[in-house]
Amino acid sequence: MSTEEQEREASDTLTMGDEPVEGAKPKIEMQVDISDAGPCKKHVKISIPRSEIERQFTASLDEFGRDAAMPGFRPGRAPRQLVIKRYKKQVAEQVKSALLMTSLGQLEEDYSLEPIAQPNLDIAAIELPEDGPMNYEIDIEVRPEFALPEYKGLTLKRPVRPITEADVDQFLTEQLERYSQVVPKIGEPAALGDQLTVDLVFHRPDGSVLSELKESVLRLQPELRYSDGAMPAFGEALVGARPGETRRTEARMGTSVQDPALRGATLAVDVRLHDVKEVRPPELTTAFLNSLGFGSLAELRDAVRETLGRRVEGQQRQVLRQQIVDQLLARTPFDLPADMVAREEASTIQRLVMQLRRQGITDREIRASEASIRANAREAALRSLKELMLLAKIGEAEGIEVDDADIDAEVEAMAEQSGESPRRIRARLEKEGMGQTLTAQILEKKVIDFILASSTVEDDATAGAAPAEAVETLDHAAVMSADVPSDEQGGAGTPEAAQGAEAGASDPAES
Repeated sequence: MSTEEQEREASDTLTMGDEPVEGAKPKIEMQVDISDAGPCKKHVKISIPRSEIERQFTASLDEFGRDAAMPGFRPGRAPRQLVIKRYKKQVAEQVKSALLMTSLGQLEEDYSLEPIAQPNLDIAAIELPEDGPMNYEIDIEVRPEFALPEYKGLTLKRPVRPITEADVDQFLTEQLERYSQVVPKIGEPAALGDQLTVDLVFHRPDGSVLSELKESVLRLQPELRYSDGAMPAFGEALVGARPGETRRTEARMGTSVQDPALRGATLAVDVRLHDVKEVRPPELTTAFLNSLGFGSLAELRDAVRETLGRRVEGQQRQVLRQQIVDQLLARTPFDLPADMVAREEASTIQRLVMQLRRQGITDREIRASEASIRANAREAALRSLKELMLLAKIGEAEGIEVDDADIDAEVEAMAEQSGESPRRIRARLEKEGMGQTLTAQILEKKVIDFILASSTVEDDATAGAAPAEAVETLDHAAVMSADVPSDEQGGAGTPEAAQGAEAGASDPAES
C-alpha cells in the first residue's frame, strides 16, 4: 500500500478510545450561538473558523487533483497551482457544501434540538470567504417543551342513547336515496327533501354583491354547508317557496376565508328558486329487498340496527377521546408557530376525514363534516398539532410504538369496511401520501386505548349521541374569495352542486 493510500485510509478512521470506528467523520471546530426566536423556534448562528475551511479546502483539492484531466498531464499528475486555477470555483462550492452538511449534522447531534421540519436554508446566499471564518444563520422549528400532565386515572363520561325506530327510518331513507326517482313537482311548494335548482347571490356586509352561483342543483335540507361556511336556516327560508320566488337567508362565514374582513361575518344571501322536483323513494317490495340481499323488511331493519350500533360505538369513542384530550390540553398549555400550523392544515383535514370513514360515516355525512372542517381549518390544525404532540409524547414515555403488524391490521380493517382489497388500500395510501397520517392515527389510537384502560368510565344517559344531522353540501370552494360576481370570472359561477341523491355505500345497511 502506498503512502498516499495509507494517509487516505487514516483520514476515514476516527479513533474513539482504543477502538477505531471505520467510516466515522471527525467533528469540526465551530462556534454556535442559539437563541429563542418565538414559539418552538430557535435562531442559530454558526461560525466555522478559517482553519477548518483550509483543512476542508485541502481535502477537496486533493480529491479534484486525483482525477483532474489537464492538457499535457496524466490524471492526478497536474501541478497543484494549475488545479487550483482551473477548479477553484468547483472546489469552493464543494467545501461550502461539505462544511454545511457536517456542521448541521453536528449541530443536531451536539445540541439535541429535535427539529420537526427541515430548516429553510438558502445555500446560494451563504458565502465562503477568502479570509476569516464562514458564518451563517438559520431558524429551526423544534418540538415544544412541556411537562407531561397526569394522564392515568382520568374520570370520563360515556354518552349512551338507545337506537330508536326513528333512527332506523332516517338511516334507511338516506341509504335508499340512490334508488329514488326524481320527478317534477307540479303545483306544490318546496318541502324538505326536494331537489331544487336555485341561483344564490351573496352580499357583503355593506350590501354589495360578493359572488353568485347560477342554477345550482341541491337538496332542500335544514342546513346548507359549503367550504367557507354554512347557511343554518336554509331549509326554514326555502320551505314553502315556489318557482320564480326569491327568498333571503343568512350565511355564516368560517374563520379561514381569504378576505380577513369576511372571517366570521354574517352575509345576506338571496336565493331565487327556478325548479322543484320531488324525490320519491323506492317501494320496498320483496323483489327489491331480495335485490339488496335481504329476505324481508325486518331483516333489513335488523341489519340497519347493527350498523347504527357500530356507529354509536364509534361516536362514544370519539366523545371519550375528546374528553381525554380536553383534560390533558387544559393542564398542558404550549404555543406553536403560525407557519407550522399553516402547513398542517391539509394533513389535518385528511386525518379527520379518514377517522370519519373508519367510523362508518356515509359519504354524504363525510362531505358535510369535511365542509365544516375546511371552514375552520386553521383552528382544527392548531388543535390537531397539539393533540398529536401531546399523545406522541405520552406514547414515547410509555414505550408505545407502531409496528408493521399494527399497520397490516389497520389496512385489513379498512379493506373489510370498504370492500376493497388490502393491496388496493395500500396503493391508494401510498399514492395519496397518507402513510405517515395512517401511522400517526394508529399511534394515537394505541395511546388513547392505554389511557382508557386506566380511566374510570361512567355511562351518561343525559348526553347521548345525537342522530345524524340532515344537511346538504355545496361545491362552493372559491366563491367567497372572489372580489366580483362570479359570472365575471369566465363562468366560475356555475359549478356542479353536490347531488343529494348520491349514496355512500353499496349496501343500504352499511355505510
